[in-house]
Amino acid sequence: MSTIELPADKLDKFSDWMNPILVKETRQALKSRQFVGTFMLLLISSWLICMIGIILWGTQIEFGRPSADFFQWFFGVLSVAVVIIVPFNAFRSLLSEQDSQTYELLSITSLSPRQIVWGKLLNAAVQILVFYCAISPFIAFTSLLQGFDLFRTIILMTSLLGFSILLSMSTLMLSTVAKNKQLQSLATLFIFGGLMWSISMTLGFSYTVINGEISLSSDFYWGLAIWWVIGISYFFLFHQITVAQLMFEAGNKTSGVRLIATLQFLLLWAIVLISFIIYGAISDELFWSMAFFSLMHWTLFGFFVSMERDYLSRRIRRDLSKNFFVRLISVPFMPGGTRGFLLLLINITILGAIIGFFSPFVSGGSGNAILTFTAIIAYLLFYYGIGCATGRWLLSKSQELRPAHVRTMLVVLFAFAMIVPYIVLFMMGHYNYYRDGYHILYITNPVATVMEIEANRYTNDTILPLLMVGATFAVLINIPAMFKATKEIVSPDRPVSEGAVE
Repeated sequence: MSTIELPADKLDKFSDWMNPILVKETRQALKSRQFVGTFMLLLISSWLICMIGIILWGTQIEFGRPSADFFQWFFGVLSVAVVIIVPFNAFRSLLSEQDSQTYELLSITSLSPRQIVWGKLLNAAVQILVFYCAISPFIAFTSLLQGFDLFRTIILMTSLLGFSILLSMSTLMLSTVAKNKQLQSLATLFIFGGLMWSISMTLGFSYTVINGEISLSSDFYWGLAIWWVIGISYFFLFHQITVAQLMFEAGNKTSGVRLIATLQFLLLWAIVLISFIIYGAISDELFWSMAFFSLMHWTLFGFFVSMERDYLSRRIRRDLSKNFFVRLISVPFMPGGTRGFLLLLINITILGAIIGFFSPFVSGGSGNAILTFTAIIAYLLFYYGIGCATGRWLLSKSQELRPAHVRTMLVVLFAFAMIVPYIVLFMMGHYNYYRDGYHILYITNPVATVMEIEANRYTNDTILPLLMVGATFAVLINIPAMFKATKEIVSPDRPVSEGAVE
């Protein structure tokens, strides 16, 4: 009797320990018509592929190499389920909580936003693993055929598993960003298009690996390891953004996201440093890929962090560290657009120093590559500096305005900066004759200017000095506000109740 009660007691403790959102979502998902239909379609499709493939191969199945064809088809069927169906269902699961207004009920329970997000994500992972179990007998059948490559199969199956979990996390993040019906519709279209692109890239990668078009050399493993590191880092970033979106307004939504984004940036260059230490040299492709990727990373991230409202809630001020040096280090990571622009400025400076340090060790380290990156960084600081200063002024004048309005204004300003030079030159009659050269008025157009510098066609030596002057001006107009924002953290005005306790 005791031997039966002991496992039951452990199971009860395990069920209490498990995430209740995971239990609820998994029970609902496994009973849903959508999941049952997908599961049955996966089995039926795989069975038809197996039967039709055996018929088409005929007697050659014993002497040829049919495993690659069979595995490609089975892998495609599995990819459709875990790359399209599961991530899209993860998007709809959290979105439906907001549509049916049941998230408010979850938010007043003892469950934290992090537990809710993990429950939704683990539910997607459970569905992925169920589909893996469903396809495993057919993969086992493929392993009995001629030409089966176990190592390539393991690489593809594990990569698909990680990629599908990353996609599920990204769709969960996007479901929290879309607050109204219009944004939800746009997000749905964006996600559907992104998932279609993802499945095409997945199938293309699997085809090249299965058919041996990619050799499993050390460069391949290095590249695969780098993509795994990048994917895991973005998984944690998406997870933190999702948790932040579900937090109450008084909570600190920003610090975790900014910290992870900074660690991502440093992690990328740690990979380059490790490669330099091991091989004594840096691959040109790796170096410039990391430089471009880092620049795009901060371009996208800076667009959001540099145009937030400069406000610290009582809860945030209360939870500030008592240690002066900890508060000083945490300044760029605290909420506020001014502190966000400071974080962007620090990391862009670090990026420029890294490129300057490593560029002598790679080809293309002098000349147009450095000038092109300098121009892009100057434009980045100029436009985001203007956006930060303008947004700070507008958001301080009205509580009705939101950071999204400021970002929209910056996008409109950027569009005007690209279009207006052409209109002015047209009105001046500049295009009455065929003129294909660069005009100095194009300097407000980042695309035209950067392309001119990259192609080494520009003859006007004032382009880069003007860009540096513009970037310096944008930084200078934000310096007083950055000092004030730093003082708010270093010498905080704590709530009265906390000061009384002290």
